[in-house]
Amino acid sequence: MKRVANILRSSAKPAFRALLAVILLLCARFQNAGAQERVKVDGSEYAYDFRIYFPFDDAKFNENYLENPQTLAKLDSVIAVHGIEALDSLLVVAKSSPEGRYAYNMELASRRAQSMGNYLTTRFPGLDGKLILSPGVSPWPASRDKKDLVRLRYAAFRLVFPYDITVPVPEAPEEVIEEPVVPEPVVVVEEEPIQVEIPEQPEKYKTMILALKTNLLYDAVTALNFEVEVPIGKRFSLMWEDVFPWWETGNKYCFQYWEMGAEARYWFKPWDVNGTEKLRGFFVGPYVMSAKYDFQYDRSLNYQGEHWSTGLSAGWCTPIGRKQRCNLELSLALGFMRTDYRGYIPADDYSLLIRNPYDAGTMTYPFGPTKAKVSLVVPINITRSYKGGTK
Repeated sequence: MKRVANILRSSAKPAFRALLAVILLLCARFQNAGAQERVKVDGSEYAYDFRIYFPFDDAKFNENYLENPQTLAKLDSVIAVHGIEALDSLLVVAKSSPEGRYAYNMELASRRAQSMGNYLTTRFPGLDGKLILSPGVSPWPASRDKKDLVRLRYAAFRLVFPYDITVPVPEAPEEVIEEPVVPEPVVVVEEEPIQVEIPEQPEKYKTMILALKTNLLYDAVTALNFEVEVPIGKRFSLMWEDVFPWWETGNKYCFQYWEMGAEARYWFKPWDVNGTEKLRGFFVGPYVMSAKYDFQYDRSLNYQGEHWSTGLSAGWCTPIGRKQRCNLELSLALGFMRTDYRGYIPADDYSLLIRNPYDAGTMTYPFGPTKAKVSLVVPINITRSYKGGTK
């Protein structure tokens, strides 16, 4: 705008100055077309509003996320037209979505505000002393659809100018003034700080503490089984499993198998430690298991023994159903297995089982598939109270 004033002063004829003012006004408004909506704050201040979005549970600013590239281009356009020196203040209100614990959400919003502050002061060094950071938590929308929650993780900018800087004001015609004109005193009105309202939060929230599971493939062949998995932190979990079919018919058929195992898992997608959407996505981790068994199918298959196995398991878990109250897990394990076996044969009348000393030994399975699972997962959530009655 200083260049506008200098050009107008250098023009000799009033008609030429008026025409030049109109041309410069149109140019300024054309350059300003890339900005967001310009709003009038009060009788003398004008502001531009922008919005930058963040991914889930992430405070690091991503210039390429959603509409961020277009927003930054508009921000650069406004700064290029007006200049940092004309800016009165820049307010950054950073928000997090309301899922999970309030204290964590506020800390995440604070980190987002600081991340945007660092980015803006690096991009526009003249912002020192004009930047105001304010974190907060967005209220729940009318619909709790995931698509709506994405728009609640943002940082809103408000660039405030002390007057409508987009309209150049031409100087009055030069007049011969015999007496000096004393300028009127400038009255500075202190601006009241902008209040950021923080919505009231419920006194309680739900969080997932563990998941109960069963392998449907084992259940289909009467190999009843039970698993418990406990989430730890944002990406890890520990799983314990027990397989326990134990039935027999006379001395003719028998299916007795007792296996116990443990597995540590790393999940590629992090979760809110105080939320309910845990143990979802892809995982990988080591496992170890051991078992004892007694298999008999009339006279063709008759063995007792013990075995153990270790290796690496990998899989994927996703919610199922309209209300998504359960999950479905698919996994496969590869590893090493060793078993000590002892054969036996039944008597002619099946009254006795006779050990076969010539059919005993040790067998190893050097490497290959050791487990396959199609598991039904039931998350267990509990209700907790916020400390002090707030999140």
